Amino acid sequence: MLLSSCMLLDAREQQALLNRYCSISGDVRSERGEAGALVVLLIRRNDGDAAELRRWEIVDYYVTQKAAPWRFALGEGTYRTAAFDDVNADLIYQPGEPFVGADRSRSFECVNANRYEDVSLAIPATSPVLFDRLIDVGERFSGVRSDSSASNTLGQLTAIGVITDLSDPRFSQENAEGSLWRPHDFIVSSQPGIYFLEPYDERKTPVLFVHGIGGTPANFAYLIARLDRTRYQPWLYLYPSGVYLDLIADHLSQTVMKLQVRYDVERLMVVAHSMGGLVARGFVLRHAKSSALDVPLFVTLSTPWAGHAAAGLGVKHSPVVLDVWRDMAPGSEYLQALFAESLPTETQHHLIFTFSRDRSSFGASDDQAVTVASQLDPAAQAEARRIYGYDDTHRGILRNDRVAALMGELLSSVEEESAPPGQIAGPPGSSAP
Repeated sequence: MLLSSCMLLDAREQQALLNRYCSISGDVRSERGEAGALVVLLIRRNDGDAAELRRWEIVDYYVTQKAAPWRFALGEGTYRTAAFDDVNADLIYQPGEPFVGADRSRSFECVNANRYEDVSLAIPATSPVLFDRLIDVGERFSGVRSDSSASNTLGQLTAIGVITDLSDPRFSQENAEGSLWRPHDFIVSSQPGIYFLEPYDERKTPVLFVHGIGGTPANFAYLIARLDRTRYQPWLYLYPSGVYLDLIADHLSQTVMKLQVRYDVERLMVVAHSMGGLVARGFVLRHAKSSALDVPLFVTLSTPWAGHAAAGLGVKHSPVVLDVWRDMAPGSEYLQALFAESLPTETQHHLIFTFSRDRSSFGASDDQAVTVASQLDPAAQAEARRIYGYDDTHRGILRNDRVAALMGELLSSVEEESAPPGQIAGPPGSSAP
């Protein structure tokens, strides 16, 4: 009980810290029509006279390939926004590229969790040359800041293709579980984002791995070790478990977009475990609206599509309610929104569920963590290209050699015709409950 009380106290303080962040959001479009990429710049004033240009510094950026909404989460300060049409999609402003400058008559004072919305940026088809030099946005923000603190923007605290290995302390189980109760500290110290295990190789197709609640990219070690690394490159998404899932899905989509534009990525496969499937589906839906990226394969393992009853109980009875519980509670707005629209037609969803329950347990069938009923929610079944059942536990599925073999088969044959939607398939090593 003491431990539980300490955790809840941590969570209350951490959510208060997150709620202090300011946000600026709006939309961006190019009057030129076709765009390589649209880049929104966030500019912060340093100490001194606001009229002096040198007192302003680019501190974050947002990228989209289509007219779309954008959003920044940031600490206290005075900010302005600008945008340019990145005609050749290299994340570099080059003199002559269409540009809409910061409105000097409008600054955004971020204090006390201010929210600025509906900031519309219309980039003209042509514009005067405002700068006579290159501005390499991609290079400027190619890694996380060494001076990470709560005053940084979320973008400055995000890992964008940082190369590491699965023994990275940020991927420890202790750190992952702590992110549920201390998400603010996790963001500042562990840098959520996408990590690479090797330098980017354009000859290899990226496979994005998305962990579940209290999870870490290291949970996928067994599957990654059996991935054909001559053809595929793992991308590992790290995020705090205690945050609203819509914010996580937004963050994942923007992080992928920055890598996609930087490396001219055309195709991405997605593998997600447990709650990570809810995050990943939100990402796929969002990304389709702002990008031409092809996501032909979407594999989920043991995902609670209908939510989790424990989260619902937490929302109703806990003195401190974690933000993630609100989205994981059955019938939540986030869960309903996931199936309010369909996946892109080119995206094949292969749904894997597990049903190895503890012999001493009672009640609904489960895998020692999530009920089979939630994993086989009718809305998820209806869109699944194929459905596979394994007699394994919720975490055990990540170390299942038959699942590893199935992953290889799916990756190799993603373009081939498969079973009709909703059909329960039985590849070697799988079975129905």
